[in-house]
Amino acid sequence: MKLRGFLFFIPILGFCQELIVSEIIHKGNTLTKDYIISREIQHPIDAPLDSSIAVEDRNRLINLGIFANVNWRAIPLDNKNVRLEYEILENTKFYGGRFLGGPNPSYDEETGWSFGGGGAFKNFRGRNEQLGGGFMLGGRNTFGISYFNPWITGDHVSLKADVAKVMFHHPYLQYDVELRTMELIVGRFFGYEKKAAIGFEIEAVDFKTDSTKISYQYFAPMGSFHYDTRDLYANPTTGVLFKQSFVSRINLNGKFENNFVWFQSYSFYKHLGKLDNNKPWILAWGFKTHMNFGIKDQHFLASMGESGSVRGWHYPNHANYNDPDQVYRFGFHNMKTAIELRKVVVPRFPMANLFEFGVTIGAFIDLGVTTQENFKDLFKMKPILGTGFTFQFQMPFVNVLRLDYGWGFYNGQQVDQAFHIATDHQI
Repeated sequence: MKLRGFLFFIPILGFCQELIVSEIIHKGNTLTKDYIISREIQHPIDAPLDSSIAVEDRNRLINLGIFANVNWRAIPLDNKNVRLEYEILENTKFYGGRFLGGPNPSYDEETGWSFGGGGAFKNFRGRNEQLGGGFMLGGRNTFGISYFNPWITGDHVSLKADVAKVMFHHPYLQYDVELRTMELIVGRFFGYEKKAAIGFEIEAVDFKTDSTKISYQYFAPMGSFHYDTRDLYANPTTGVLFKQSFVSRINLNGKFENNFVWFQSYSFYKHLGKLDNNKPWILAWGFKTHMNFGIKDQHFLASMGESGSVRGWHYPNHANYNDPDQVYRFGFHNMKTAIELRKVVVPRFPMANLFEFGVTIGAFIDLGVTTQENFKDLFKMKPILGTGFTFQFQMPFVNVLRLDYGWGFYNGQQVDQAFHIATDHQI
């Protein structure tokens, strides 16, 4: 019986291997322009059907962030030819689909809750543009507008621009801060794995008390390079993401107080178990460095211990900053690493045939060190540690909604415990 089954399977294998893609179509989009979709489809015509390329095409379309779901299938024609079809599920509703706006609460670990209004257009004009604007009052008093087009011209040339005014009370320095900024960045993909960007920001920053005011005006050139082989940006299961970026502040007030910051980030993702399992275990590990050169001004001191560095710690406050026993939390240079073991419990699916949704849970361990002296001093310091649990939701309009709860340790002792909300991955 096993032999007869095997002999029956051989001609089917041979037939499938000779299937030729004679036609490629896509359907389901009514708002998004056809060329936005076609330029992401890389499977060749008049070539053997390659399911791995079709899956990569589907992932690229999902990674645009504008579709609730994308599937592919091969439809038999005649003479062993097939039509490769990409079926797109697009939310064409105006409110809650292309546009999200109205009253809008916002939470930031640095300043707490803010409340305001505004809106964001996703897939503006059906060309994968993003246009947003609004205001906030509370922890941050903010007004701003932004525009982003990931492929505005040429070969994957992108444009990002924003103008904003932000006012908030500094979390650990006794200042009210007012920031006015204008930013313009141009980027370009080289293939689908490499991306470079260059741009600048012009910013004015005031640090105020009842009796003093310290003002800065900077021209800030910036640039970045990414190497990215992740399969799905919202919940990567395989691949790597390497980032190199810099920001330089050139003082426009005539003082020689220039500064240069170099960021490095390395992230690795490993799918554990069978590749066809849609509820996989995922091992994610990342390592980041932040190096500060030039003038080191205490007003721009960075902190360690929050959702973006080491979880399980509350964002530092004025008491932490003035506590000589917690100097290990503030610095100009830092290194941090994190490892997560994730489990997909609800694979991504189109909820109500409109919104992308998925749930991943996991456990994490974070380590980090920072110093106000030389970068090499980081290797002599005791790290702060955080460990706990993470709940990650795939949702529209954000990269991911991440809820973490952890416990913070230093020098072998538990020091803190904290709940975190973030809209980006730690790794």
